[in-house]
Amino acid sequence: MNCTIICTFDDESQRWTAVSDDKYGLVLESNSLEALMERVKIAMPDMLEFTCNYIGPVNLLFKAERLTQLAAAI
Repeated sequence: MNCTIICTFDDESQRWTAVSDDKYGLVLESNSLEALMERVKIAMPDMLEFTCNYIGPVNLLFKAERLTQLAAAI
C-alpha cells in the first residue's frame, strides 16, 4: 500500500504538521521534521488497520513544505 504524507511547517507555532492526502485521517504534529516522520511511521500501521482493515507492508512518501516570508528590501 502506498500513502503520501504532506508535512508543513508553521512559522507562528514553530511546529511541523503531517496529514495524509489519502482517506486515512492522519494528523500529527512535532517540533522537528525528523521526529514527525518517526511518529508517522509508528502511527500509520495502526491507522490503516483501524480505518481499512489492512495489515501489510506500507510505502510512505513524505512531501515537506515550508513557506518563509522575507522582508522587503529597502
